[in-house]
Amino acid sequence: MQLNYKTRGKEVSPQGKPRVYFCCHPDDFSDFFDTISSEILKVENCAVFYDEQPTETGNVVEWESRLRDMQLFVMPVTSKLLNTDNKGLNEYYLAVKNNIPVLPLMQEKGLDSLFNQVCGNLQYLDKYQKDETAISYNEKLKTFLQSVLIGDETAKEIRSAFRSYIFLSYRKKDRAHAQRLMRLIHKNDVCQDVAIWYDEYLVPGEDFNNAIGDALNKSYLFLLAVTPNLVCEPNYVRSVEYPMAQKAGKIILPVEMAKTDAKLLTSQYDGIPTVVYVADEDK
Repeated sequence: MQLNYKTRGKEVSPQGKPRVYFCCHPDDFSDFFDTISSEILKVENCAVFYDEQPTETGNVVEWESRLRDMQLFVMPVTSKLLNTDNKGLNEYYLAVKNNIPVLPLMQEKGLDSLFNQVCGNLQYLDKYQKDETAISYNEKLKTFLQSVLIGDETAKEIRSAFRSYIFLSYRKKDRAHAQRLMRLIHKNDVCQDVAIWYDEYLVPGEDFNNAIGDALNKSYLFLLAVTPNLVCEPNYVRSVEYPMAQKAGKIILPVEMAKTDAKLLTSQYDGIPTVVYVADEDK
C-alpha cells in the first residue's frame, strides 16, 4: 500500500489542499482514475489521493489511519466493486464508519438495485443519464464538491483565525499516538483556537525540509510524542526535527505516549526537558 496523489499542475504539493481519496475495485483503477480525477480537479483545487499499489498488502492499521484524515471518498461504482469482497468496498465501509462523505459515481447501467443492497440508500451521480430536464452531471459534481471540500481561500481564513501554532513531531509508525495527543490538546479550552501542524501529508521522497522548517518557525511550541520508536533506531525526528527545534529556540514539550527508556531518551535527545505523561491530563 502506497499513498500517492494528483493535483493541478505537475508536481504541485498537496499541502493545504482539500483531501479526496479515490477508492475502487483494484481492477477498475486504470479504467477510471485519470478521467474522474481530472473531472474533480477541473472543479476543485484539491489533492486526489490514491493507492499506488492497490494489490499489495501492508500495515492495515497505519493505512486506515491515513484514510481517516481524508475529507471525501470518491468511488466509481461497477459490477466488480459490488459483486466481490474487495479493497475498494472495504475502504467505502471505513469511510461510512468514520462519517467521511462518499461520492459514488455510477459507471454501468442496471446496478441501481444491487448498489442499494450493498451501499444502502446512498445518492449517486450518473454522468450517463439521458434525462435532459435534470441538472447536468458536471453541475451536480461541482455543487457537491464545493459543499464538502474547504477550498484554499477558506482554509487561509480559518488559519488566520488561529491564535498560535503547535508543531507536533512524531514517528510515522506512531500516528495513532499523535492523533490521540491532538485530541487531548483540543479538549483543553485554552487550546480551542490553537492549530496543530503535523507532517501527515508530506509525501515520502519529497524534499520537504523547507516546508517543515517554515511550519516550525511559526510555531510557538514543539510537541514531541515520545514512544520507544523514538529511541530504537535512527529516525528523522532525532536527526532533523528535534535539532531544528533546539536551534530555533522553541519551547519543547515531550509527552510520553508509551513507556520509553528514560536513559536512552536523554542520551539520544540532548537537553530534552522533563517528560510529561499522557495520563496526566492536568499537567
